Amino acid sequence: MSRQNDIDHYGMDVKDLDASPFEMVEMLRLRSKIHSYFRELTDEEKLEVNRYDLILLSNAKGFYDKLKLIHDFQNSNKPEDEWWWHLHNVVRAFYKRSFSISFADPHGDLMVNMV
Repeated sequence: MSRQNDIDHYGMDVKDLDASPFEMVEMLRLRSKIHSYFRELTDEEKLEVNRYDLILLSNAKGFYDKLKLIHDFQNSNKPEDEWWWHLHNVVRAFYKRSFSISFADPHGDLMVNMV
């Protein structure tokens, strides 16, 4: 799959709360794949991914509620900068209003800092 196809597919997936939990896990894997080459994307592609990330963040509770049926968030071995694998923390931080969204650096990926 080309990078733009990855981005387009991710963009469709973050809007699909009717997907199965297994399809949602595939979306998270796809986001990790995009993360692996994020710095190589054009500025336009980065903005597109960031827009989709914001949609995922706004739908975090819905995704978490379905994903927790098959994914053990508490024992995730994924790095913290791959925040999409830590939706339980995102949801908790959202309700506490104790998070911020920023960029790692001008060319970096979106970061969700949960306090």
